[in-house]
Amino acid sequence: MNVDTQNENNEGSFDEELGSSAHDTDAEEGSTLVARLEEQLLDAKDRYLRQAADMENMRRRQEKERADLLKYGTEKLLQELLPVLDSLDKALLSAEGQSNPVVEGVKMVHKQFTSVLEHHGLKATLAKGANFDPNLHQAIQRVEEDVKEDTVKEEFQKGYTLNGRLVRPSMVSVSVPKSS
Repeated sequence: MNVDTQNENNEGSFDEELGSSAHDTDAEEGSTLVARLEEQLLDAKDRYLRQAADMENMRRRQEKERADLLKYGTEKLLQELLPVLDSLDKALLSAEGQSNPVVEGVKMVHKQFTSVLEHHGLKATLAKGANFDPNLHQAIQRVEEDVKEDTVKEEFQKGYTLNGRLVRPSMVSVSVPKSS
């Protein structure tokens, strides 16, 4: 019996050792599992933050595009109406000094038409006498004169901007300094 008791004692301590090392393995696996889960959580959080930032950028870009569409959506139509405005300007220029009902009617139509165009953001650019700006003016003639800088001498066709964006450049002749 003594031997059986001793065997039971030995088995118990062996089981405890196995249990202890099995417990240590479980603890190591558990900490590894926790580390992997924490890493996955950080990855998921990072992906979420990136997607949220992408969505915010896309929303801002769409708002800007919508605002630009509202601001410049009439540009093509206004470009097509500019020749009509040019014709009215020429009619008024040729009728200068005359005073009859037809001329007065054309003046009223011109005033009303320009008012509507201005209401939609169209503005004529100032050219004659201004410094030449290739961003606003299209030079079709150069004349050497006694000037210090390139200056617009004559305007052949008015230029226009729509809400600050050039729709059509002014067609101008430019006075340039005489070459030595």
